Amino acid sequence: MWAILYYIFSYLVFFYTLMLMASYLYLVFMSRQAQKQLSINLPDDETIKYFLQGSPLTPAVSIIAPAFNEEVTIIDNVNSLMQIDYPNFEIIIVNDASTDRTMELLINEYKLVEVPYDIAMKVQSKPIKRVLKSTDERFSKLVVVDKEHGGRKADGSNAGINVCSNKYFVCTDVDCIIEPMALYRMMWLVVNSHRPMIGISATMLMSNGCIVEDGRVVEAAVPNMLLPMFQQLEYLRSFLISKLGWSRINALPNISGGFGLFDTDIAVKSGGYDPTSMAEDVDMLLRMVTYMRNTGQDFRLAQVPTICCWTEGPSSLKALTRQRFRWARGLFEIISNHRKLFFNPHYGPIGAFTLPYLFIFEFIAPVLELVGFIFMVWLILIGGVNWDSAFVLFGMIYLFSIFMAVFVIFFDYDTKAVSWKNSKLSYAKLMLAALLEPFIYHPIITYCSNVGYWRFIKGSAAVWKPIQRRGVKKRKKNEGEKVNSAQ
Repeated sequence: MWAILYYIFSYLVFFYTLMLMASYLYLVFMSRQAQKQLSINLPDDETIKYFLQGSPLTPAVSIIAPAFNEEVTIIDNVNSLMQIDYPNFEIIIVNDASTDRTMELLINEYKLVEVPYDIAMKVQSKPIKRVLKSTDERFSKLVVVDKEHGGRKADGSNAGINVCSNKYFVCTDVDCIIEPMALYRMMWLVVNSHRPMIGISATMLMSNGCIVEDGRVVEAAVPNMLLPMFQQLEYLRSFLISKLGWSRINALPNISGGFGLFDTDIAVKSGGYDPTSMAEDVDMLLRMVTYMRNTGQDFRLAQVPTICCWTEGPSSLKALTRQRFRWARGLFEIISNHRKLFFNPHYGPIGAFTLPYLFIFEFIAPVLELVGFIFMVWLILIGGVNWDSAFVLFGMIYLFSIFMAVFVIFFDYDTKAVSWKNSKLSYAKLMLAALLEPFIYHPIITYCSNVGYWRFIKGSAAVWKPIQRRGVKKRKKNEGEKVNSAQ
């Protein structure tokens, strides 16, 4: 009996691994095809700016950035957002009833006064107490929304949607560092699309290890610490292979809450962000896709392959595991709440391909790995391991993971997705991360996924806590001073 179970499980793992590799190779191929198409349709920054800067047809954009207790960095963050290069945009800072001096600092720094504002509660959010604008013309793009405490970013984002009046909005974190040309790159895809563009994902990487000057990343570098180094490689794979590959067939599964653009009207008709969700970004995108499919409307989703945004990721094991517990719960929540889309061709390639992929290869994989680990330990104890076969399987998986790392490094080098300060050193760090990832980082992520699933099944209270920031390396303009924080 045990021998039969052993052979069944062995073959199951073997064929599952082959299918997983085949799916990765498919995404590699599709991402390359998408890049070739974008190399034709997405010109250099100077050309994009030339055509969009003076055109009356260039769409206006609202940048929504919720903030809670950000007194230490709020002024630097807002100043950074104001340096974005785009002809027609507004910045909506949503203060989620901060208990520190966030509002006081904003009012004093930008000469804010309360103004009458026609607020339509288009999507669910806590009540808005007041809207403030500046009396100084230099800050005319800034709108500050002061609202009752919602406790989650989704509620603050919805309040921003209720205030914004532009056709498109970008949702971001107030402490993200946005590339000056980011909006130009995204909106070029909008104005050149033959179908209505309802969402654009932009490549986002970790600012850990980078040098920042006046709210801009001036020297991009891969972090020195192992955990952020692993995450940088993970982000590159996610944006340059997975998301870019899925965008080729209009099947993008996620637009990151850190920096993504949406059609305001479609987002509102889909209900906006769900303040109770642990994966509010995926949830809203899937509801937007559901709405478009159910109403028979055509649409487009796209991915920008060049870097548009930098965010600080967790540097400690505690912060990383807490984040990944939440992400795992969010994935389980998506699987549960949107199950009608799975394997359903009515919802297009997202229902027919992307969501089944997420279920089979991202949701099930950690569970299968845990079962496999337990089974392997049992076999070792009873002396039933075929070590030759085990080493061949592990070697195959390990070499494939190295191949994926080499491809994403080549892809980045070939497309100039990121302008690294020292590309040789940065790529060497990424290769080191690739060599060590299966032994260190991957087991951590597998553990977090299973714990997150179990907490969801038990119905444990979901608690969202912000990541404790260590800060980035800063260099003040016209000064040789560098303030280095631990990276």
